[in-house]
Amino acid sequence: MINTQLFTLMKLTILKSIIKRFLTRGTAVCLTFIAVAFTSVGALEIPTFQVPFPEGYQRWTHIESSITGFNKVPQGKSDGFQHIYANDRAMEGYKSGIFPDGSILVFDKQEADTSGNYIRPGKRKFIDVMYKDGALFKETGGWGFEEFSGNSKTEGRISGLRQLNCFKSCHQNKAKTDFVFTRFKE
Repeated sequence: MINTQLFTLMKLTILKSIIKRFLTRGTAVCLTFIAVAFTSVGALEIPTFQVPFPEGYQRWTHIESSITGFNKVPQGKSDGFQHIYANDRAMEGYKSGIFPDGSILVFDKQEADTSGNYIRPGKRKFIDVMYKDGALFKETGGWGFEEFSGNSKTEGRISGLRQLNCFKSCHQNKAKTDFVFTRFKE
């Protein structure tokens, strides 16, 4: 959870650097921009709810699998096998186009083991989870985001601010598909 004092300190640090940069240019418009930006950031609700580990997700509906960067040495964080799973509520969303609260999507990322004459899934790198709850996650399109490192059910969690950044930098442009990248193919 994000400490309110820490978040306020972060806002003030950002504001200070913006003021310093723009005051040297001496523009009243910039000061107006800063006031509006600071007010907007202050009104922003940062998610504080921790998305739970999705127990049994490998028995859910398998949406798709793919492999990326298997020929890279070393493989980056995003390289390897990725398997996407959806719970029953999320399957309703895949069919209707609107994911109801309680929908959970899991992105299971594993290394690509290229030893031998074939490529197979290796060690788990992480799992990313999207959890739909419109009341809890208003700022992120109704979705909460979480990450779990390796096979851990507790390590690697992301902060509320990082959840917000994940949404804004990656999922926000997918509003037409309820912020979901994948499509279910029967």
